[in-house]
Amino acid sequence: MAKIAYFIMVHQKPAQLNWLMRAIDDERDLFLIHVDAKSVLGLRPQWRGIWGDVKRIVAGNRNVRMMRPRFTNWGGWTLSRIQLDAIRQALRADPDWTHFVNLSGQCYPIKPMAEIRAAMDAAGDRPMVEMRPFASLPQDDWHLRWHPMFETPVKAYIRKGRKTPPTTFRLEHKGSQWSILPRSFCEQAIANPLLPEIKRYFRTLLLTDELLMQTLVANGPGADAVTPHYGREIIWPGPKVLDMGDLPRLRASPGLFARKFDLDTDAALMQAIAGECGFRPGPMPA
Repeated sequence: MAKIAYFIMVHQKPAQLNWLMRAIDDERDLFLIHVDAKSVLGLRPQWRGIWGDVKRIVAGNRNVRMMRPRFTNWGGWTLSRIQLDAIRQALRADPDWTHFVNLSGQCYPIKPMAEIRAAMDAAGDRPMVEMRPFASLPQDDWHLRWHPMFETPVKAYIRKGRKTPPTTFRLEHKGSQWSILPRSFCEQAIANPLLPEIKRYFRTLLLTDELLMQTLVANGPGADAVTPHYGREIIWPGPKVLDMGDLPRLRASPGLFARKFDLDTDAALMQAIAGECGFRPGPMPA
């Protein structure tokens, strides 16, 4: 049976993390939780106290590792770097997990955990990664602009001009940053001799979090090796904050996890999913 290494990124809304952990917490699995350094420092009023809240939620869980807080930014290389760091840390921390799952604090499973583990078992060594060829993208897609980027601790900035496409590795696909990766793929990706070159190129390219796993797939096992679906349900444009009107879509989805949930928007939706999937619900908002 699949044993999971979760990598969960949190920067706000600790009540959402509480619900998520109540749904997926299992002593067999490994949990790596990263709280963005901007939240730890409380740079916005709604972020103050997040570190302490997260620590209280996971207190007593011996299978939880709190990662060193680092700055991450929308569009910046830091989002990709922290995921690679989490994979390396997971590989060192536990020799037995079979699948690596990255989640945000506002994700939630939409299938019972037994069904989720069975789907990972069925996927075997095939990554669950969304692979969208560049040739299939609309002309105004961000990634077809090849935006150069530079990043400060608190923001990624678009530079003028156009970055020259790489010639030493294949960069031909984009997709969701959310994926489910078998351990064998993670080991091969970290050891891939092209990884240093990919990292050098991506450090100054916008939105690499939607390119990283796709590029490691294309320059590893190949695009044909992935599963038919990447295991997530996300409604675009957005990501849309889900509500009860989306429940039929979530029920029919081949996805295993969905986002974006918000207890302040529609707590009844999470309560309904928890009831149907057998999860322990968290506290309801006041």
